Amino acid sequence: MSAARPSIVSASTKEFPPFRLDTVNECLWRRSDDGDEERIRLTPKAFGVLQYLVDHPGRLVTQSELLEAVWPDTYVQPEVLKSQILDVRHALGDDAKNPRFIETLPRRGYQFIAPIADVTVQVDLGNAPPSRKLVGRDAQLEELRHCLQRSLAQQRQVVFVTGETGIGKTSLVDEFVRGVATDFPGVRVARGQCVEGYGSKEAYYPVLEALSELCNGSGGDAVARTLAVQAPTVLMQFPAHVRGEQRERQGQIARSTPECMLREIIEATETISSEKPLLLVFEDLHWADPSTVDFISALARRRSAGKLMLIGTYRPVDVALVQHPLKAVKQDLLVHQLCREIALEPLTESEVAEYLAIETPEAAAPQGLASLIHRHSEGNPLFMVCILDDLQGRGVIAVENGTWHIKVPIESIHLETPESLRGMIELQIEKLSADEQRVLELASVTGMSFTANPNDLGTTQDQEKLESTCEDLARRQHIVRRMGWRRFPDGTISQCYEFAHELYRDVFCRRQAPSRRARVCIEETPAPSFLTA
Repeated sequence: MSAARPSIVSASTKEFPPFRLDTVNECLWRRSDDGDEERIRLTPKAFGVLQYLVDHPGRLVTQSELLEAVWPDTYVQPEVLKSQILDVRHALGDDAKNPRFIETLPRRGYQFIAPIADVTVQVDLGNAPPSRKLVGRDAQLEELRHCLQRSLAQQRQVVFVTGETGIGKTSLVDEFVRGVATDFPGVRVARGQCVEGYGSKEAYYPVLEALSELCNGSGGDAVARTLAVQAPTVLMQFPAHVRGEQRERQGQIARSTPECMLREIIEATETISSEKPLLLVFEDLHWADPSTVDFISALARRRSAGKLMLIGTYRPVDVALVQHPLKAVKQDLLVHQLCREIALEPLTESEVAEYLAIETPEAAAPQGLASLIHRHSEGNPLFMVCILDDLQGRGVIAVENGTWHIKVPIESIHLETPESLRGMIELQIEKLSADEQRVLELASVTGMSFTANPNDLGTTQDQEKLESTCEDLARRQHIVRRMGWRRFPDGTISQCYEFAHELYRDVFCRRQAPSRRARVCIEETPAPSFLTA
């Protein structure tokens, strides 16, 4: 039997150029200069925050009002709201100090300040506008599909998708989930998003979000009945699905122990997946609370058959940095062959060229463009997309009549860190200590590589303290990394470090006073002589 044609409805959307808030599909779209739309990823809570602000423009929305609107009947600390506002700002490329969309009113709340237009559009409930094509991930997509097929054969699957910021973890999972909806329509999908701050402390935060999505989706009544029988403690988290007789037992249920709640969630999840194949997706597990990690571990170790697949994404550096319990659990599961890890690597130059060819399938990209983009992005997909958008926005390159055009000689193209990336990197920098920020600012004007030698950095700081600071940074690996040793004329040897990306160095360098940047950067820094570590 052929599938029913998706219904197309008229819907009112909110536009604040270049963005459009699609309340039917609950997503944010950004329109490019050529009219194409790109979906901007937002968690359900971040979308809820943005939608409420857009629905109440031009006036103060207090923190308590936002919390009540987006987290009804739930106690949430203000820190989690701040985290969601940061996510929304990042999605919009907005600067808190010079806002175009959301203005912060200190100690009071927020105000949406951009002009808004109500536009009626035809929305296809079954087909969202296409996102940018995924390149360089065919093998990983195929591995995920094989895992899903094994889960449909009642071999439960736990898969971790790992990699650095911007490497494309969410894009890979989104592409896979789209394929599941098309090729495996019988599979039920539920997603949970870990949140930095409060979400890392609330027990089962992403698990409860996924179960809530199941309760509110197709077949949600059956899911709620399962929870009522097997996980009444969990059902109490969703007041809209609690019936009168269950409310009468609320006091007794609330006294359940954490161990009991874990057992309830596991049993309910098993039952839900036995009725219909289930795919759970938990994103940003480096922010997961310990109870969520216990849930993943217990689910993976169950001996019974089940049509169940769980995908978790996380950044290994963040897990290692805070000695997150996920690190030990994943290693143990790997040893016992109870999970798989898909570690995403940067794109190659040929894959960057493939991405460029998507826009102009009839004509190859100009010689050297793929190399330039790859060199500056170092194969990071997010960086690559932002750099291309920035170059097109500045009119340096363009697609005209199906062909890439470069407006200036390629060797004279001046690459800058796009504002959208600068804001993301600044958020990472704000998490560093004042000493760490200062050391990296000093190091940035010497070039991509540097040592902890005070003379090299042009500072009078104590060398032992500098070395300690640099080692702490290198252990995290996402901003700087070790790269051999340097021998000085007096015979001493010092550890040498390198910025993980040129874009990080550029942001730190621009934090310096212009006079210092000019004084240090005018001269080319000689390449250091390295010894093998």
